[in-house]
Amino acid sequence: MNIKSLLIGSAAALAAVSGAQAADAIVAAEPEPMEYVRVCDAFGTGYFYIPGTETCLQIGGYVRFQVDFKENAVGNDAGYKAFSRGFLTFDAKSDTELGTLTGHIDLITNSNGATGLDSAFIQVSGFTVGYFYNYWDTGINGETDSLDGGFLGFVGGGDIGNTLLNAISYKYDGGAFSAGASLESFANNAWAELDNGLGISGIVTGSFGAVSIDLIGSYDFLAEQGALRGRLSADVGPGTLQGAVVWSSGASRYWDASEWAVAASYKANLSDKLAITPGFQYWGTIDHNGLGTDYVGDRDAWRAGVTLDYTIVTDLTAKVSLQYTDVDGPRGAIKGGQDDWSGFVRLERSF
Repeated sequence: MNIKSLLIGSAAALAAVSGAQAADAIVAAEPEPMEYVRVCDAFGTGYFYIPGTETCLQIGGYVRFQVDFKENAVGNDAGYKAFSRGFLTFDAKSDTELGTLTGHIDLITNSNGATGLDSAFIQVSGFTVGYFYNYWDTGINGETDSLDGGFLGFVGGGDIGNTLLNAISYKYDGGAFSAGASLESFANNAWAELDNGLGISGIVTGSFGAVSIDLIGSYDFLAEQGALRGRLSADVGPGTLQGAVVWSSGASRYWDASEWAVAASYKANLSDKLAITPGFQYWGTIDHNGLGTDYVGDRDAWRAGVTLDYTIVTDLTAKVSLQYTDVDGPRGAIKGGQDDWSGFVRLERSF
C-alpha cells in the first residue's frame, strides 16, 4: 500500500465516523424547576409565601439616627447624646382550622452595643402568648406624655417601665367594641413565687364615629396595689385631640409615677407632609416610700412641649421634639427637683 492509498483510506474512515456522530442529536440537560416567590395578599400588603409552604411572611423594620439634648445633662452643663438603631420585624401568618396562626419576632440593636429581643409571641383564636408589650405601652400623640408607669424618663426606682413582659392574654374583638385580659409575669427568665411574680390587666375599648376610648385596669399581686388609666381620642378639625387620666392606689410595678396624672395633646396635620403636636402632662403627689406603699407629701410635676413630624420622602421621616419639665423640690436624687429643657432630633428610614 502506498502513501496515497493510505491517506485516501484514512480520510474515508474519518468521514464515516463524523457522519455517524452528526446523525446523533445532542440532548441538553433539563433545567431544575424554579419556585418563584409568590405574593400573599390574604393578610395585607408586604406578605409573600415562604417557598414550599402556605405560610405568609412579612419583613419590615427601620433604621434610626437620633441626637438627644438636655439642659442639665452633665452636672449643671448642657449636653448631647447621639445614637443609631436598627430594628427588624418578622411576621408569619397562615390559615388554620383555629383561625389565623401568627408568629411574630422583633429584634433591636443600638449603637451602644445593646442587642436583644423586643418581642416574640404566638397568636391564634384571640389568644397571645409570649414576650410582648402590655396595654400600658400605648400613649397619646407627641413626645410630651409618659403614660407607661415610668416617671419623666428617669432611670432607677422612679421609673418602673415594666411594659415588655412574658404574658398570656386574650382579646375579644367585636368591631367597634373590644375587650381583653392578660396574666403577666414580672420575673423574666427567673424563678418567682406565685404571689410576687405576677400581675393581671384588663382593657375595654370602644369606637363611636370619630371618637374612641379605652380603659385599662391592672393589679400587682406583690405590691397589692392597683392602677387605672383612661384614654380618649377624637378627630377635631385638621387633626386629632387626645387626653388621658391615671389613678393609682399606691406604688406598683404598673405605675409608680404619682397618685394621679392627666395628659393631653393635639396633633394638627398642617399638610400631607407636616404635623405639629403640642402636649402637656401633670403629675400629682409624686412621692412614695417604695413598692406597695401609699403616696405621700404634696410635691408635683408638670411637662409641656411640642413635636414636629415631617415626611421628607416616602418612608423617610424627620422628627424634632422640644420639652420643658418642672419638678418640685431640690435637684439631685431620683424624682429630685428639675427645671430644664430637653429634646431630640431624629431621622428614620422605615421599610
